[in-house]
Amino acid sequence: MRIPMLIISAAASSLFLSCAQQEVTDCLGNHAQHEGLRYADEVAAQSPFETVEVSWSGALQLMEERNLAYRKAMNSYLAANQETPMVSQIRSQLKTSVKVSLNDVLKPQSLAKSFQDPITALPKQLGSISALKDISHEMEQTVWSKEGDSVEAKLLMRKEQVKLYTLLCKGEVIDREIKRIDAEASEPSDQIDPKLKVAQEKWVASVMKDRDDWIGEVRDFFNAEYYDVIFRKDASAKPSYRSVSAPDLTEWQRWCFLSRSQSLVKALKENHKKSKPAVPGTRVMKEKVAEMLNQRAEYAVTLSTDKVRGEVRTLISNWREMKSTQAELSLLDPGKVSSDDPKRDLVKAQKVYKLRHQEINHTSVVWMMDEDCWRD
Repeated sequence: MRIPMLIISAAASSLFLSCAQQEVTDCLGNHAQHEGLRYADEVAAQSPFETVEVSWSGALQLMEERNLAYRKAMNSYLAANQETPMVSQIRSQLKTSVKVSLNDVLKPQSLAKSFQDPITALPKQLGSISALKDISHEMEQTVWSKEGDSVEAKLLMRKEQVKLYTLLCKGEVIDREIKRIDAEASEPSDQIDPKLKVAQEKWVASVMKDRDDWIGEVRDFFNAEYYDVIFRKDASAKPSYRSVSAPDLTEWQRWCFLSRSQSLVKALKENHKKSKPAVPGTRVMKEKVAEMLNQRAEYAVTLSTDKVRGEVRTLISNWREMKSTQAELSLLDPGKVSSDDPKRDLVKAQKVYKLRHQEINHTSVVWMMDEDCWRD
């Protein structure tokens, strides 16, 4: 009897092993196919052998899908604006721990009961108030932390958006100059000064190097090894401010608002952490009383004066340099091309090219500080 049992056991083991092997093979094959298709899709998306053409608004969507820094910031922003288990836990604790509200404590019948049985009633009521203060303080600290994470994430996302539009604008300037060079090369020229020819060749090499560097930045930004990219400008372009002479820079809701909010949230969060727990509504009550008595509002924190001054100077200086560059460009009349003097044309093209890049650099700083650029 033992031999047949051994045979049956061996056969069963062999069958189970065969089934397990088949299960592993099928599972691995299915997953390999799935990942293989994803790989193939990614190769196609990175277009290693063909030029990719995309609009500026399409580039914005592409950034949301492929830019690592933007995606990380977006995930942080979404996480900061979702209720965390800690908040739910605090709310649950608030419901179970705080049995008596402040209004209940101040009711005449509650006070009378406390005086009748002070040994047991008062500690319970005072303990409830203390728990209410502690839990409220902890919850508000959590909200401050989440608000800080949210503002930080928005700031990081905006930085990536500004990087994108800076790349788009610089690419436009580079491609425009390449077109000018190609058009100039196609025109017949009988006699060219050898020195001028050398200068033109050096300039062409310089612009093409800028183009190579630019496409490298584009590849890094989108995390893709594109063969080449052509961006088509559309209505999503950010303002150039060329028709704006002197905006009201005192509009604090518009200028430097996001970076200032980041500093404020950080300072207020630290201030709240150091403050003593208080009954919910105490601050609002104090503000109402101060308003009724026509007293000046007291603020928990004040940002560094030097920081505020530095921020204002950054905005003003970049605005001034941007407008100065634009004024110089308008005098050069970049759209007008003269073929009478090739040397003068080259010098002018080089100057316009340089000024355009300077304009973009200053304008990008203003974009970062201007809330109107980012309103839907």
